[in-house]
Amino acid sequence: MCSRLRLCFGVFALFSLPLAVQAADSPTRKPLTSDERSALMSLLKAVDLAQETDVVSDANLSWETHVLKAGNEVGYVPFRLSMSALADAVKSAAMYVRVVSRHDGYRSTEEDSSIREWILHGGTLPARPPETMTIGAGEMPIGGPAVSSGRRSISAPAEASAVLAMQQRQFEKEKAAAEAAKRRAESKQRDPYVFPFEEYYFFDVKSHVVERAIGVPPGEYDVFIGIIDRARAKTSSATIVRHTISVPDFWNLELRLSSLMLVTGVRTLASALAAKDQVEHPYTFGRAEVTPVSKPIFTTDDVLSVVYQICNYGSPDADVTAEYNFYRTANGTRTLFNHTLPQQLTDSDLPPPIAWETQGFAMQRVPLHQFPSGEYELEVVVRDRLTRSTARETTTFTVR
Repeated sequence: MCSRLRLCFGVFALFSLPLAVQAADSPTRKPLTSDERSALMSLLKAVDLAQETDVVSDANLSWETHVLKAGNEVGYVPFRLSMSALADAVKSAAMYVRVVSRHDGYRSTEEDSSIREWILHGGTLPARPPETMTIGAGEMPIGGPAVSSGRRSISAPAEASAVLAMQQRQFEKEKAAAEAAKRRAESKQRDPYVFPFEEYYFFDVKSHVVERAIGVPPGEYDVFIGIIDRARAKTSSATIVRHTISVPDFWNLELRLSSLMLVTGVRTLASALAAKDQVEHPYTFGRAEVTPVSKPIFTTDDVLSVVYQICNYGSPDADVTAEYNFYRTANGTRTLFNHTLPQQLTDSDLPPPIAWETQGFAMQRVPLHQFPSGEYELEVVVRDRLTRSTARETTTFTVR
C-alpha cells in the first residue's frame, strides 16, 4: 500500500494575470539578402513537396512542445527542436515553420503562403505573428521555503453562488457584444485561405537546441519545419520534419489544464526581454524565465518540478484542489506508486476573474529520493468545488 510523500516537497503558488499574446513592438523585418532569399525559396519548395507527398527527411530531430492558454483565443505553443543530427551539416541556418489546418482528420489543401506571395510579388511585408505572451512582474515563483495555501473559510456558499450567477449574466452580455463586434470587423478575421501560422528565421547554430513558438486558434494542425544551411542553399537539400499538434478550446469555460512543463527552474529577470530577443526565448514570459528540462530523465538526487496552467476555475471564493499522483509503469502495467498531499488554492493564491475568464499557474516540487529507478507517469488532477468539475493532465519521466 502506497504512502504519501509528506516530507521535503515544495509547494509554490504561481499567480498569473490572464495571459495576452504580445502583438505590439514586434521585431522589424529586414530586407532579404540574396542568400537568404535563395534559402527561403528552397525551404518553401521543399515544404510544399512534403505537404503534398507526406515524405519528410530521415533526420532524427527530436521535438518537444507545450500548449498553453493565451489571450485573444489563441493557443500559445512554444517548442524545442534538437539540432544534434545537423550539427555538422548546418552552421548558418535558415528555418521555415508552416502550420497547416486539419479538419476531420484531413489536412487542408486550400491554404497558401503569404510569405511566398510577398517574396515573388513584393508589397507590404507580412507582420510577424505573435510569438510570446506576457504576465505581470513578480507573478512567477522564484523559489524559497515551502509555503502552503491560505484557505479562506467558505461560510456562505449561497452568497458565492449568487455572485457567480451575476458574473455569468455579465459574461454572456459581454460575449454577445464581442461577437457582434467581431462580425462587424470581418476584415480582421483570419483569412481561411492563408496558413494560420508561418514564419522564417535566420540564425547561426550555437547550440544543439533551437526554441521558437507558434500562436494558433483551437484546432488540430500539421507543423512542417524546414532547415537548410543558407550559405549552401543552392548545393544542399533541406531537412524537413512534420509533427501534428492539437490546441484545445481553452475558451469554452470548461475547467482545463495546460501541458505539464517539467522544468529545472523558474527565475525572475531584472527586466523583460526586448522583442528581438524574445523570439529566441519562447519560455520567457515577461520577466519570468522558465527552463524546461532537456530530457525527462532524473536521478534520485534530483527534485522534479512541474509548472502548468489551471484554466476556467470558478471565482470569487475560488476553491481548487490539485492532486499529484505518481504511477510506475513496468511491462505494460501501470500501478499507483505514491502521491503528495493535496494542494489547496483559493482567492489568495489565484488571480481574480476578468470577464469570467480565469487562468493561473501552479507549481509543485517533489524530491525523487524515494523513487526507485524506472519509468513513471505524473498525473495532475485538479478539482474545482465551485464549478463541480475536474480536469487532469499527465506527463512521463524516468528515474535512473
